[in-house]
Amino acid sequence: MQHDEQFEAGDVVRLRSGGPPMVVRAVSGDSAYCQWYAGIGLHQGTFLFSSLSDISRERRAAQRASQGIPTQSPPQESAASP
Repeated sequence: MQHDEQFEAGDVVRLRSGGPPMVVRAVSGDSAYCQWYAGIGLHQGTFLFSSLSDISRERRAAQRASQGIPTQSPPQESAASP
């Protein structure tokens, strides 16, 4: 199974296998350097993109849906004027 997901600093992610939300602090190639809190301790680690799921995108989509905002805008048709 191949995942073509890309991440950037500031994204909120979670391991596909579960775990706490993590913030992407930096990316290099196909890896993301992440930080997260467990209790009061700050933890950090580097993970392959293929092992991560972007939960910030999921949260934004859920928030838009709850506000009645479409997740994709329909294509705009331009009216030709004579």
